[in-house]
Amino acid sequence: MKNKLLYIYPKKATFINNDISFLEKKYQVVTQDLDWGNPKKLIVNFYKQFLFLLKHSRTSYSIIINFGGYFSYLPTLLGKWFGVNTYIILNGTDCVSFPAYNYGSLRKKILKYFIYKSYKRATKLFPVDASLVQQTHTFDDEVNQKKQGIRCFFPTLKTPVSVIPNGLDSNFWTTKSTIKKTGFISVGFVNSLKSFRVKGIDMILKTAELFPNEKFTIVGISDAFKSTLQGFPTNVITIPYLEKEALKKAYQEHEFYLQVSVNEGFGCALVEAMLTGCIPIVSNVGALPNVTKNKGFIIKKKDINHFKNTIKKALDLSDLDRKSIAREVQENSIKNFDISVRERLLLQEIEN
Repeated sequence: MKNKLLYIYPKKATFINNDISFLEKKYQVVTQDLDWGNPKKLIVNFYKQFLFLLKHSRTSYSIIINFGGYFSYLPTLLGKWFGVNTYIILNGTDCVSFPAYNYGSLRKKILKYFIYKSYKRATKLFPVDASLVQQTHTFDDEVNQKKQGIRCFFPTLKTPVSVIPNGLDSNFWTTKSTIKKTGFISVGFVNSLKSFRVKGIDMILKTAELFPNEKFTIVGISDAFKSTLQGFPTNVITIPYLEKEALKKAYQEHEFYLQVSVNEGFGCALVEAMLTGCIPIVSNVGALPNVTKNKGFIIKKKDINHFKNTIKKALDLSDLDRKSIAREVQENSIKNFDISVRERLLLQEIEN
């Protein structure tokens, strides 16, 4: 009979489903779906989670928690009570504070306390990139909090840390040589001014205006939010949502991938794009330079001239150089970010 393993999360996502899929090969994975995004349900969620943990935690092999937040507090507490190892996967927003963008869990005093207690009680922390442990933000000069990461906000924290990057299915995200690749694509869920600015879509639109003969595609902007924007460039195509197969085809049709966020803890869409042969153009923030292995192009500053010059350099590449960079980032992504790599590293950690 398989050992029981609890997997806690605030909300289901593809990368969480990927974890659960490979963990279920060896464990009986038990989960609980609660709406942690609704502040009005917080007390009720604590009560339901406490009952769930009382029932399952003492008989579990270990507890894995994805993200730090209110939902990680009780699992680490009961893990301590019952002597069960608890591990927290750090993803990005749970390690940073950007008040100017209204972004980052650590900008909220009470939430920060719950996160700190969770991290302190955990057996080990698994950030998806080293930048979540410590980084210096230099991209946007208007950001006052330059030092970011858990070492900055919790300098006395002694919980061990092991970096385990996210993993994707490189057998699915593939290139297709029969499709001619042209233009630029960016993918990210955008339904508010906050996400519009955090994901750097404002800068993509400004840049697109400077290159009217180039096609820019943005996947993830809701129609409702788009209707609030004025003066949309005619060479920018927006698509609210694409299913997995259609998204792969969209990547395969584009030559360059833009990820110009103000912060990224990893960038799953970036890796999807690189696996499908897109040349990355990323902002100099968080995990992005690490994930691209400094291949492709890095925009150093949130400045329209930096954006313009970087796009021009990308367009000036020879066909040979384009193919070479695309092949190199694809090979790096397969080597470092295939789901098998994450599976091996995560199982090694929880079983040792």
